[in-house]
Amino acid sequence: MMRLMFMIAALVLPISMFFDQAASGILISLFFMLTGAYFSKPRFNRSKKG
Repeated sequence: MMRLMFMIAALVLPISMFFDQAASGILISLFFMLTGAYFSKPRFNRSKKG
């Protein structure tokens, strides 16, 4: 789940910059990164698998 969120965030940035909507793209990628970090937190101490 976390890797999926970070991959989506990494894919959104160049696409948004290509369409000259850098600010909204950065906000969307930050949202996906924060959701990925949120979903990774409860499982962090139990298992090292991401």
